[in-house]
Amino acid sequence: MSKSRQLKHSSPQGPMRRVLGNFGFLVRGRGIAGLMLFGVTALMARTLGAAEFGFVVLIQTYVLLLRGLFNFQLFDAIVRYGVPAQETEDTPKLRRLLKICWRVDRKAGLIATILGVMLAPIIAPSMGMNDHQTLLLALYSLVLITSIGNGTATGVLRLFDRFDIIGRQMIIGPSIRFIGVVIAWWLHCSMAIFVMILALAFIIESLYLSWCGWREYRKKLEPATEEEKQLKVKMKEFTGLKHFLWVTYWQANADIISKHIGILLAGYILGPAEAGLLRLARQFSSLLAKPAVLLRQVVFPDLTRSWREGSGHFKLVAYRTALLGAAMGFVFVLGGYFYGDVILDTLVGKEYIAAAPILTLLLLAATFDLSASSLRAAAYAIGYAAQVLKLYVLSVIIYLSLFFILTARMGLIGAGVAACIAAVIPLIAMAVLIYKKTITGS
Repeated sequence: MSKSRQLKHSSPQGPMRRVLGNFGFLVRGRGIAGLMLFGVTALMARTLGAAEFGFVVLIQTYVLLLRGLFNFQLFDAIVRYGVPAQETEDTPKLRRLLKICWRVDRKAGLIATILGVMLAPIIAPSMGMNDHQTLLLALYSLVLITSIGNGTATGVLRLFDRFDIIGRQMIIGPSIRFIGVVIAWWLHCSMAIFVMILALAFIIESLYLSWCGWREYRKKLEPATEEEKQLKVKMKEFTGLKHFLWVTYWQANADIISKHIGILLAGYILGPAEAGLLRLARQFSSLLAKPAVLLRQVVFPDLTRSWREGSGHFKLVAYRTALLGAAMGFVFVLGGYFYGDVILDTLVGKEYIAAAPILTLLLLAATFDLSASSLRAAAYAIGYAAQVLKLYVLSVIIYLSLFFILTARMGLIGAGVAACIAAVIPLIAMAVLIYKKTITGS
């Protein structure tokens, strides 16, 4: 089979079965990774204590926030504009799209790295860090340079249905963190060693993802001709691409504000120990939050194809997946409500039992996000990316407003209440938007 023929999506499976199969690849990878990350979190919390654990959390969150702020969701653009080129076997057009995305990827990664190092001495003191911790923050920021190309690589793997590779890649970083943290825990190492282990894991998993994407690119696409290599590729060739990138960029920022800025704000308002408790609760609630992201990535290619073909599978995949997500989420919410304190006491110690109530609230918020994942992908597929962005911007404004008000009055519980209210608004609104588009056509 020629490489051009491989561009065509030729899976004999139905859309729903294909979605569940690809989701299974990612969930297996994320499930194994999740167990390892639970172990990492528990061992770090037990070894370092609440205050130092909180500082490690703030250092890691700072870098993840910067990476998120300069993440243009290029994988969504590659799927959105790559699927038509893939189906028409237009290999040169697909190569030009990927070249544009790589260019954006490179510039964003370099800016994120430079800002991370430069802002560290300014941000660190406001979170109660001393000179040694400030230096750790600046050095840890350098890992961002290794993530250059990850967005494009992920897009290539998703476009060619290589979710099995993505699933394997998800295990690499957590495996390194787990092994490293176990050794550091056994040797009673300092906080700096734990930060170095996290940095090493970040570097290796980022480089591996870029390598896999590049390998798949060379395997599936024929080499460019000399004439094609001399052509200057411009974004305006792809109608609406620039707008789509900006919309998904701001959409991504709306997603990370509640996830990362909330932890930094908790550190600023309540202190590093409370920030550590909030991160601990978020780590446990990631049992649902991370599958929500994976689910959106899996269903988007199939929903895009189904909508272009006018297939009735569109509504089936979107709504049924949303209901399955809600049902699975509420099981975890009930588990957190009845057994949250026992779980925290057993895994990380009595010092962290105070995080049990907010754990339940964050699980509820994550359930809303999980249910909304397929609806958000459906909204993207039918051309409602801008409307979805407005919904999530509104959600962020509500979250930040309630975070400041409720956290000042209720402590960390206020952060959980704010997260729940902010998460349910986009879910309801997107359901209405999609219903009106698919049923009434308006």
